[in-house]
Amino acid sequence: MHRALLLLLVAGPLMAQVNIEHYRGKKGVTGGARLSLSTDIGNVDVVNSDGAGHLTFNTKKGTYLAVFKGGVGFLGGKRFANSGVLHARYTHKGSSIWQPEIFLQGDYAKSRLLDGRSLAGAGLRWVVRPGEKFSASLGSALMWEREKLSLLPGDSHEDLSSLARASHYINVHLSGRVTFSTTAYYQFALSDPDDVRVLGTSELTTPIIGPLSQTTSLDFRTDSDPPLGVKKTDLKLATSFGLKF
Repeated sequence: MHRALLLLLVAGPLMAQVNIEHYRGKKGVTGGARLSLSTDIGNVDVVNSDGAGHLTFNTKKGTYLAVFKGGVGFLGGKRFANSGVLHARYTHKGSSIWQPEIFLQGDYAKSRLLDGRSLAGAGLRWVVRPGEKFSASLGSALMWEREKLSLLPGDSHEDLSSLARASHYINVHLSGRVTFSTTAYYQFALSDPDDVRVLGTSELTTPIIGPLSQTTSLDFRTDSDPPLGVKKTDLKLATSFGLKF
């Protein structure tokens, strides 16, 4: 029983953040998909899987990006946690340094009692260092967020809320034989600056043969005011295999 509870705590995927720079791709159309699957058979039968994919269209005027991520887990044949995120973004390339962006996102995460979240925002990306081998950028945006939660009895949170947040991110991308990319977000509510979320994801991708590659990812999330029964900080390490074009 204790082992099952531990698995419930650590296996819930962290799917609210998107590693933007890793998916921007080269000129034209690029994309990819990857999948990870883990099982634990014995005293506790657990199956846990995560999937991700992206499609990017780069033109001279802008970049269109769509990313989806999802995960599901089964404990004793019954689903115990799942999550998913769909993120769409357009970045205008009127300047090589200052680039306005607009984005939409929808996500849910049963492990964090999140039935659904939708957001829309706009901001500005600053390309600190352009390049295919090494690039870095910063971004700031304002976004409107709407959340629906499945709260535990006695929780003082609202089960349905809408508010505006400021979001700031940093991207670093290094490409060679092995590709490394990381994105970190700092988000706070405009109505309550103490309501802060810090999100981060890092990915290390190694080619295997042809379009096949292996990716190790580390996701981090902290929420200053989570719902009752949800920890303030989550950390997840995962490995997956995928194809890209």
